[in-house]
Amino acid sequence: MAEQLSISMDDILSDKKPVQVETKITETPAGIPVVETKDPVERAQSRKNAHRDKEQLAQGRVRDPETGQYSLKVEPEAKAEPVKTEPAAVPAKPAVAAPTQELNDKEKAFLKGMQEERTKRQELERRLAAIEAAKPAEPVKTFWDDPEAALAKQRQDITAATTKTRLDTAEAIARIRHTDYDEKYQVLVELLNSTPGLYQQVVAAPDPAEYGYGIAKSHMEIKDAGGVDELRAKIEKEVRLKIETELKEKAEALKKEQEALPSSLSDASSKGTNKPVWNGPPSLDSILKG
Repeated sequence: MAEQLSISMDDILSDKKPVQVETKITETPAGIPVVETKDPVERAQSRKNAHRDKEQLAQGRVRDPETGQYSLKVEPEAKAEPVKTEPAAVPAKPAVAAPTQELNDKEKAFLKGMQEERTKRQELERRLAAIEAAKPAEPVKTFWDDPEAALAKQRQDITAATTKTRLDTAEAIARIRHTDYDEKYQVLVELLNSTPGLYQQVVAAPDPAEYGYGIAKSHMEIKDAGGVDELRAKIEKEVRLKIETELKEKAEALKKEQEALPSSLSDASSKGTNKPVWNGPPSLDSILKG
């Protein structure tokens, strides 16, 4: 590629710097050289147009090569894909509805009453919730607002803590004494839930755990015996057998003692006993020496 100077007479007279013209020599297929010239001004103008085309393209506009005007770029319409038509579904056979049992007048009235009661209950719950929500929160009372109530609550808390400690200690000792305490404790809980006043009675006992264990044990014995009368007869029988056994053992011991006695006392030697003789109060010398 060679560069040539393009100078005219006006340029020489106006002292204007010569413009360099870029030439390019190419050969045709027939071997004839062809000289192509490229003006720098035209080249700068081409770069300017290319830069402008990029800016307009970024804004979505393209230049018409014939008119040179810029217009919005129109995207080619995409070809709509043919909609696949599915074969019509075969209508399913309608399910046979289960026969409904009609309600008689009494059942309808009962159902209506239940619905009304439920509606009333829901309305009452809604009103109560609204009242509770609208109720202002009570301010926290201090000791000086009500000293008597504060002291009473403090005494109540101390009494409850002391009672709990006493019950826990008694229960721990009872578990050491009795290996079946857990079994009796379950029975005692059932009795406390079904017998009014029994809890206060157990708590007031000197040893609450031992007292409760005895109550549960007696209850189980009565239940196993079949009733109070049967248990009383069983206890009397056991006591009678015990007394008879003791009397029999005493009779046998007395009989053995009687058999050990000699039939005659003529041959028995008497054994004298030496008893101390009192000679009056001790003297002062014996006291000091002693």
